[in-house]
Amino acid sequence: MTRKLYLMRHGETLFNTQKRVQGACDSPLTENGRAQALLAKLYFDRENITFDAVYASTQERATDTAKLVSNQSNVTQLKGIKEMNFGSFEAQPEYLLPKFRPGSNSFEDLLVPYGGEDIVEVGQRVLKTIQETLSQDQSDRILMVSHGAAMWGLCLQLDVTFPAGFHFSNCAICEFDISGNELRLSQVILPSQDFQVLTL
Repeated sequence: MTRKLYLMRHGETLFNTQKRVQGACDSPLTENGRAQALLAKLYFDRENITFDAVYASTQERATDTAKLVSNQSNVTQLKGIKEMNFGSFEAQPEYLLPKFRPGSNSFEDLLVPYGGEDIVEVGQRVLKTIQETLSQDQSDRILMVSHGAAMWGLCLQLDVTFPAGFHFSNCAICEFDISGNELRLSQVILPSQDFQVLTL
């Protein structure tokens, strides 16, 4: 049996609805965010996927999502899969963020002068944390709940190519095949009434 990692983004939060930057800072799930998490749970139930281990970042929005999706109260927190730090832009309106450089699909190092993180470093810490966890936990089915930019940084590290304009919506699920400590993204599931699946 191929080991699987299901890495997903948290549900909608208060700051998401207010279009505020939400990286190192936190805000609670909205009712819609909770519904999104339960919709993701419905997908896993429909596919007869159960989890041997459940992890989440140390941020409330991720841990609460993990508990709803897994229907488990025992969720192990991992600091290394927390969201990117946006520095002085934290909790500020999103429109204040610097614009991507021409041809770029991420903030790259644009936030570093403002006390934030470089997306490359974010991807490196997320990958390192996942690999260290997988070396210690040999479970067949693992759920981890993280964040949009953290997941994007990881995929950049893994040289994953997405269609133009793609982004991780709330509760988007990345399904990875695990071989040793290596990860291969097989598909992305976007929870909705029809469960859109992007096969890679």
